Amino acid sequence: MKRRTVLFVGLLLILCQLVGCQAERTPDEAEAYQSSAEKTETDEGGNDPMMPSAQRSAADHISLTKTFAQQSEWDGETLLALSEYSVVALHEESARMYPALAETLEQTKNMTVRSMEDEFDNLLSTAKEERNRLGADSFVTKTSTLDVQIRRADSVAVSLLSDSFLVYGNINDRYVNGTTYDTKTGKQLMLTDVIKDMSKIPAIVKKELTSHTWKGDLLSASAVEEYFLNTPADGIAWTLDSDGVTFYFKNGDVAQIGRNGRLAATVSFAQYPDLFEETYTAVPDSYMVELPLAHPFYTDLDGDGDPEELTVTPVLDESGLLYGSFDVYTDMDAEHYHADFSADTLYRTGGYHPYYIKTADGRHYLYVFAEGSELASRDMTLRVIDITDGTFKEAGDLHIAPGSIPIDTSYALTDPDNMMLEHFETQQQTAAYRVGSDGMPVLK
Repeated sequence: MKRRTVLFVGLLLILCQLVGCQAERTPDEAEAYQSSAEKTETDEGGNDPMMPSAQRSAADHISLTKTFAQQSEWDGETLLALSEYSVVALHEESARMYPALAETLEQTKNMTVRSMEDEFDNLLSTAKEERNRLGADSFVTKTSTLDVQIRRADSVAVSLLSDSFLVYGNINDRYVNGTTYDTKTGKQLMLTDVIKDMSKIPAIVKKELTSHTWKGDLLSASAVEEYFLNTPADGIAWTLDSDGVTFYFKNGDVAQIGRNGRLAATVSFAQYPDLFEETYTAVPDSYMVELPLAHPFYTDLDGDGDPEELTVTPVLDESGLLYGSFDVYTDMDAEHYHADFSADTLYRTGGYHPYYIKTADGRHYLYVFAEGSELASRDMTLRVIDITDGTFKEAGDLHIAPGSIPIDTSYALTDPDNMMLEHFETQQQTAAYRVGSDGMPVLK
């Protein structure tokens, strides 16, 4: 476990170094960057993508890609170690528009790959020693997964949520952490770049937590205030979403371990408009958000300005090896939805891949992609659920997945009006789809 901690800390240190490199431009570099920005063509809507967002009516979508990788080693019929991860990069069109961000994401991607490869070597070494000592019957596969989920991707900001899980010896743990970048400069944003007055945050976060959770589940009446007082700014997990800023808490941070231990709280733009720097409140009229499994996401489903919880939780089948179904919960009238919808394997980076969708006309949908056969890479089935007003109405299924680019890389889904999808039933190659009037993908 010590090696795992060292690798994780090293990853954070490298990220900090990358941020410093982006922030400290020489005068010549700054002039060159400004020159390239001035030469960027306007987008289809007639807006200059490099214009400060406060001068624009809304932000514009940008295009990203996700790359998936896997390492594994077997000893006969025993899987010793497994490592799966995803990394994010700008698509080539957006990379030309935002070169500084493209460089930052590329460096971070390469660093993540190296870190995961080193971690796999450590897992495998431990697995071999334990397999020889315990034998096949008592051995547990050593597993490390990292799924980088896109919380926001537009001309103002890109925010990523790193959702990782570790099975190491007798230790099972999950880590959720966020990283947010200014799209135009590529600079990693700090909380104080986005929030004007951090002194107000503990009281607001406590209010949000206790409005969705039993008050008695917090460690103490002052647990939230103590967390923000005692946690360094770079140790706070947060993302900049299209609704506001979301804070993430792991087991034991502010609540009892094993009882509502993993919590999240969203401080919304709508409720606290004066708390945020105006630049970062400009968002597209419609957007898609990739959700972590079994972790709450908050958004306003009924238009009253108050965020509601939306949580997608996988359910194992009778074998205990595969996902057989998933549950969806929203605390709006305590609605539940259960779907028998199998995912072929437990160990892919997700099994299920849920997305929340907000359309420009104010409707809300849940897209849940389920992994297909391991032999058919990225083979998926999609279930579409209308969740407008916090109720659940099943719209239908499709044998469809995010469109592939080269092997193991796919288009990221962030824009409901321009989803690059691959349709398996019709043998349709990757093409642009939009969310139709019933929520189902419609070929553009």
